[in-house]
Amino acid sequence: MDTAQTDQELLEKEFNTNHILPIDEMIGGDKEIALFLAEWLKNGLNASAAYKALHPNVSDDSARVLGSKKLTKINISAILAGYDIGFNDYILGLKEGLVATKLNEPTGEKVPDYRTRLEFHRILGKLLGF
Repeated sequence: MDTAQTDQELLEKEFNTNHILPIDEMIGGDKEIALFLAEWLKNGLNASAAYKALHPNVSDDSARVLGSKKLTKINISAILAGYDIGFNDYILGLKEGLVATKLNEPTGEKVPDYRTRLEFHRILGKLLGF
């Protein structure tokens, strides 16, 4: 079997919508909440945009209110526990992202990955309220 095909199959398996089921079970079996959670993550933690993506005919004002209500139904602690991830793991990953490096192919040296670091600084800034 071709390696590229194997990689493609692994990628498709990883992003298969069937992976929503464990999250669905962790949040009480409500598939709509699981779909909302996925959209919320895709939309940069924007509840209005997530709700609007799932319900495009809803007004912006309604999406803001209904998205906020959906967000209150998500038990993030239960999801983290289901994947055996604690807040310490998250903070450790965040700290690692703040000092991310990449390989400079021409020289073979590790150099700062400023694009990745910037994204992690944005995340940390949101958490800290900056």
